[in-house]
Amino acid sequence: MKGAVPAVDVFIRSYHRDRAWLALALRAIAHYLHGHRRVVVVMPRTSRERIGDLAADAGPDATFNFCTDVADDYLGQQLTKLHADCWTDAEVILHVDSDQLFLAPCDVRERLFDDTRLRIDHACDGQRPGDDGWLRCAPEFFGPDFAPARGRDLTGPPPLAMPRQVYKGLRDYCQRRHGMSLADYAARLGADRFCEFSLLRGYALLFAPDAFTWVEHNPLPECRTFWSRRDTPAGIAAQLPAALQAP
Repeated sequence: MKGAVPAVDVFIRSYHRDRAWLALALRAIAHYLHGHRRVVVVMPRTSRERIGDLAADAGPDATFNFCTDVADDYLGQQLTKLHADCWTDAEVILHVDSDQLFLAPCDVRERLFDDTRLRIDHACDGQRPGDDGWLRCAPEFFGPDFAPARGRDLTGPPPLAMPRQVYKGLRDYCQRRHGMSLADYAARLGADRFCEFSLLRGYALLFAPDAFTWVEHNPLPECRTFWSRRDTPAGIAAQLPAALQAP
């Protein structure tokens, strides 16, 4: 990597019911992740009194922040992620979910950057049907601008890294094109038709293509995704390295 490395913050939007997953994810980051500056955790305010003491798992570089509650917290999570630049001044923001665990050493400087370009994943043969709400989100949002991105599935989950200017650019684009804020646009669609990562990838692909190297696989293979609605940290303990076993 020849260019200067920008500051990278890890951004996790969580809530109190994922507290056990979040504690494990923070422990995994503290143990295995390198090259980032800090971890920024954001939760709704109603989670403040329900999360206990996560500081022991978070490491010295983690901060906890609390955002406004919304009736549908899944939609609230999506919107918080689209305002991640309001919670950190990092030049690059790396999204990770509470149920995504780093299971081996990973240096984000080596994995995420192709010289000064960010590696970003997409799928050319996604499994979503054509009428899927998330798959239709970006084409409907960008309209004719989306033509160069047709044939790509942009809905993949994190880990996903974005430069901070993409967030404000996307919000401003929504205001210009749709005459409303992203929050109002998302509320009109609902969580099953609104995909935050599809919009981030779509904006990056359409309006900042030279800032990225597009790949078809997760650029951080050390990060494994579990499913908090099905799995529990105790249930997947046997799949974890010794360093992440419960003390």
